[in-house]
Amino acid sequence: MLFLTITLGNSSDSNTVEILKQSLQRGQAHQLSMLFDKQIELVIESETVDFPSVSANHAELILQSFFRKHPPRRFQYIYQGNTTKLRYSTGIYETQDQAFSVYVLMRQDAHRQLVINTLHVRKNK
Repeated sequence: MLFLTITLGNSSDSNTVEILKQSLQRGQAHQLSMLFDKQIELVIESETVDFPSVSANHAELILQSFFRKHPPRRFQYIYQGNTTKLRYSTGIYETQDQAFSVYVLMRQDAHRQLVINTLHVRKNK
């Protein structure tokens, strides 16, 4: 937790990063979608989903399907970084028999809240 606090700065950002982590750990598409920007880039390799721009509602439905097919066993961050208005994270999403690399890019919206702009889920070989 100390790393998150130092890297991300304020508690609102840390809270967003924690909600992201919990959503992936529990396979909660709705909770995750509440962090989405209005339009996001969504890539889910195992589902052959590759949208340069998809609405938050559509992305939630796609993720619900993904979580049903690939229920989570564990999610952990591997790397996190930031710039003035961006936060990025990579992690590993594990199911019973598969592992996926997850890349998330968040940016500050007009209200200075972090929103997910990009979400990539790629099956580890």
